[in-house]
Amino acid sequence: MVSIDRGLLGQGQLGDVVQRHKKYGESVERLDIIVFSGKGFEPYKISKNVTAYPSNSCCGLKYFCDAKKIGKNLFKENKYDLVVTQEPFLTGLVGYCLKRKFKAKLLVHFHGDFWQNKNWLKEQKINWLFLLISKFVVSKADGIRVMSEGQKNKLINTGIKKEKIRVISTPVNLEKYDRPDLDKESTVKTVLHVGRDDKVKGYDILLKAFDLVDQKLSNVKFVKVLGGKEFSKAIDNHINKNLHITTYPQIDHEDLADFYYQADVVVLSSTSESFGKVLVEANACGKPVVSTATTGAKEIIKNGYNGYLVAIGDAQALADKILELLNNPIKAKTMGQKGRELMKEKFFDNTKKIIDLWNEVVNL
Repeated sequence: MVSIDRGLLGQGQLGDVVQRHKKYGESVERLDIIVFSGKGFEPYKISKNVTAYPSNSCCGLKYFCDAKKIGKNLFKENKYDLVVTQEPFLTGLVGYCLKRKFKAKLLVHFHGDFWQNKNWLKEQKINWLFLLISKFVVSKADGIRVMSEGQKNKLINTGIKKEKIRVISTPVNLEKYDRPDLDKESTVKTVLHVGRDDKVKGYDILLKAFDLVDQKLSNVKFVKVLGGKEFSKAIDNHINKNLHITTYPQIDHEDLADFYYQADVVVLSSTSESFGKVLVEANACGKPVVSTATTGAKEIIKNGYNGYLVAIGDAQALADKILELLNNPIKAKTMGQKGRELMKEKFFDNTKKIIDLWNEVVNL
């Protein structure tokens, strides 16, 4: 594998990434993961046959060369049937180089909504270059895994053969969120946002929505889990300096269910999402969700059934739907219960599907 997730190196893990890869390792003889990283990391032994190797690059410009060098050395020592990349950009380009040199198969993941997405292109100018790289990498891949039907349709619309694409969302262990014992009644209404430090999370819109809710209700608590530089920047730029948000920059993933159960509504304000695991987890805890209508969110939320979808960038609409659920606790509870049942029907541990895809691509 070639990845950008430094949580695989045992530091700053967001979510259950280490546990998921440990489980993947149970179905293969060997799983080695090259992780784009800065200096100062050591190889991390995830399990007996799963190891993550840092690129230990001096700067971002060196990620590609350093990761490719590590990959070549690993291939010289071991026989790999498959290279899996986290995205179709630089990790995908590394994967292509290894595929070409060592005749392995290449599977490219789309953990993001990149193609036919104007919002993503606007985030930074270099994304236009990344888009061109992704077009090349995808043309050379033996298989493509996307997180939603919406992504699949976008790829098909650009000429990619549908036979090459599989829709398999990130595995979610729903059983760990089935904890009704954690559900507590409270006089304080709580609105929760869970999300990594990323521009696509739309933190400026989130803060505007929180402001609008705060103006209407006095007994509301706003909670932000997994903040960072982007969220801090949005806070600094926000006009209302009196808006109070309780933040938890880093938590153990095992404690995440506690936050969902303490919430009345879980909200996402993203400008781009390929899936939206947070929405699945929140619904699995019986909580209604309000989200911008990203490609991923539309895959999870049935509007008006287990939550609400609003236009991307519309802070007023986000606030209106949050207020509707806070002011109607019976409706909110019903939506949350419907969401719990829907998640059980639609999403489960997809590990077997992923391993089956690996075998399928290897045997092409």
